[in-house]
Amino acid sequence: MTITYGSQSGAGGDMGDILHVLRGRDTTESAAAYHRLGWPVAIGHRQRTGSGCTCQHSPAATPCVTPGAHPFEGVVEPLESGNLTAVFEAAPGAGVIVPCTRFDALVVGHAIGMGVMLRADAKNLHIPCLTAGHTTATLLVEAGTGASLFADCPHVEVRSGPQSWVAMPPSYGIRWDTAPDDELPIPPAEAVRPYLATVLKLTSATGSQG
Repeated sequence: MTITYGSQSGAGGDMGDILHVLRGRDTTESAAAYHRLGWPVAIGHRQRTGSGCTCQHSPAATPCVTPGAHPFEGVVEPLESGNLTAVFEAAPGAGVIVPCTRFDALVVGHAIGMGVMLRADAKNLHIPCLTAGHTTATLLVEAGTGASLFADCPHVEVRSGPQSWVAMPPSYGIRWDTAPDDELPIPPAEAVRPYLATVLKLTSATGSQG
């Protein structure tokens, strides 16, 4: 089943307005925009200036590896639409967490993800893609298709289902490399596989030569 953004349950409003919001840094507006796309939204931790992620309860705590960009206690609890605005307004800068129910997420190293995106762009394949600094890239593919990559695409973390999640922009450190587009469906993992396999093979070859 191919899912387009405009056909998802709960989607509404003009996609141009939604994309404009997603390019901004307003947490509350962004959370509402994801909800308009039909994506369930949960609130996550915040990154505090000078004192780290709100998951850290003391100055001596081990630094958080995903500050301000992960759910509470690893549990994703989508908000009711009527509570969404109030909850995010009460926690400025909180992480915007979306469970992997409307898509599967392929988490790879940043360089691998950018290699895939360059090849996909050359073939006009639109893959929504998020980056976390220069550490990881997350490619969004059609829901339920990510598991097909397990056999021959090692080093790919596949997130799928209601308790798997992705931190969305403007969560701390998270950016859109390629935002969703209502005129272009989320591609199935099979469409991404050739580019991912090529990049992984090149990366492996380079590593063995080094």
